[in-house]
Amino acid sequence: MGEYNIGQFIYRSRKAVGLTQEELCYNEFGEKCFSVETLSRIECGKQRPNYRTMHEIMRRLGKENCFCTPYLKTADYRVLEMKRRLKREITLNNYSQAENLLEQMEQELSLEYITNRQYLIRTHALIDQQLGHISVEEALELMEEALKMTVHSYGTRLFSYEVLLPEEIVIVCNIASCYGKLKDTEKAITLLQTVNNMLNDETLQFNSYPSGLREMVNRNLILWIGEEGKHREAIIECDRAIEECLKRDTLNTLPGLYYARAYNMQKLRENRSEYPDWREDQMDGTEALLFTEPLYSMNEIKLDYIKCALLAELVHDRKGSEKALSALKKIIS
Repeated sequence: MGEYNIGQFIYRSRKAVGLTQEELCYNEFGEKCFSVETLSRIECGKQRPNYRTMHEIMRRLGKENCFCTPYLKTADYRVLEMKRRLKREITLNNYSQAENLLEQMEQELSLEYITNRQYLIRTHALIDQQLGHISVEEALELMEEALKMTVHSYGTRLFSYEVLLPEEIVIVCNIASCYGKLKDTEKAITLLQTVNNMLNDETLQFNSYPSGLREMVNRNLILWIGEEGKHREAIIECDRAIEECLKRDTLNTLPGLYYARAYNMQKLRENRSEYPDWREDQMDGTEALLFTEPLYSMNEIKLDYIKCALLAELVHDRKGSEKALSALKKIIS
């Protein structure tokens, strides 16, 4: 998990589970563990909790696992290496190989730990859906079940207060993808914007999330913004995300962003051609905006598809490269 301003982390986590300061100060047996004044000072950043107080607060908030470095509970380095390889196979869309690796991991992981069970449910759902073993609806149900194992506020208004673990952020992205595939792009965008707001919350002072996690959220958000028909907004988000990737040197995310930008620029041109005899007074603000802004040239669109193909080859993403080249050939023909 990332390192946070601990006071803000406790405050947001307490709000997410719906507890008042007074309620958090007492355990399930009605015993007072610390004073409201102490908790208030901790949340305001005026006092750091000692180990005993911190342990009790995390237990009461259901966040006992938050400060464990490896998310999977295992002392076996081989299992962690299998997880790394499995992640790579999924990134490259090699789901059959990923399925084999997951079956091996399942033999090694203890189901005693909730985080292990959560990881297996989520990953099985993702792979099985991609291989056609289950429907998108079934995958969504499993993903949401997995997230609720550790994020009890999911599905309520309190979810916006959550501070999520990296694995939980990945699950939210998977859930958003399912909603998007089911044509509920509004739900997908809302979920991803909630995570994005958390990642951009300066009061939490994030500084050690895994590389590429923010970019993954941005990439998914851009995808569904574009699918909702907000191509101009998607292009602006692409420009911002590409700039961030170049700053952070996260090369593996760039191919998808260049593809998304080219796709949305292309859609913007196509939308304009749908109104050959347009009159501004007959259009709403969004439609009129298409005709008052500069139109992207076909060369700009082609260049982004080429960038996507070359970068995808560089990170050994054969399918990503083929997809970009296919889009490029359609434009040229």
